[in-house]
Amino acid sequence: MQMKFWKRKTREPVSPPLILSKKNGVPVYNFPIEVVDNLRYTITRIERNASLPLRLAIVSALREEGVTYLTQALAATVAHDMPLSVCVVDLNWWWPSTTILVGQDNPGLAGVFTGEATLEEIIVPTGLPNLALAPAGQLPIERRPVIARSQVLVQIMEQLSKEFDHLILDVPAVRATTDSVPLASLSDACCLVIRQGVTTAEDVRLALDEIDHLSILGVILNQVRLKTPRAILKLIPTD
Repeated sequence: MQMKFWKRKTREPVSPPLILSKKNGVPVYNFPIEVVDNLRYTITRIERNASLPLRLAIVSALREEGVTYLTQALAATVAHDMPLSVCVVDLNWWWPSTTILVGQDNPGLAGVFTGEATLEEIIVPTGLPNLALAPAGQLPIERRPVIARSQVLVQIMEQLSKEFDHLILDVPAVRATTDSVPLASLSDACCLVIRQGVTTAEDVRLALDEIDHLSILGVILNQVRLKTPRAILKLIPTD
């Protein structure tokens, strides 16, 4: 399944964006309705064949393809639309996401591994009562390969799965680190993000080869810009 992000001209009233705020109400992210609607379509397509995976990994072939943004947008969409508890789990210790949702004193999952904090202490609530974030924190380079393949991380994922209905995993790029595959393997299924004009067909092929043991639900084409007339677009299948 492919999901393409483009703006469609319409005469219908424009829906407001989905705003994700901190627990105190301060806005953090403003997800455009085009993005949210496409994610809703993706969720619907997934649920036509099976239920939404309990653990869904969002991965990419290369860095800076929009994985973190889409992970948080997808989690916010699920939490907003459904009576389900969702947690974004940042497993990218190589390039952890920076967001004002997370306080500077939060050690993240890295702090759980070192015993600096408990899992409950590092979970960050949001303005959506059923959406939370487990930040990655700062993990020393030499410990990253060990943690990515550790039973400790497996146990943490199991504990999070008991506390939340769904986990959306933010995983580092497959072609950027060999630790990406074991991290993605903590999920039940995954989606591959491809940024138009950045990712080559060869990079996509190599990335898919690395994660072919997983259930791949589809490919998300990010930041697509099409010049094809709308009348023709209606004739092009997108899944």
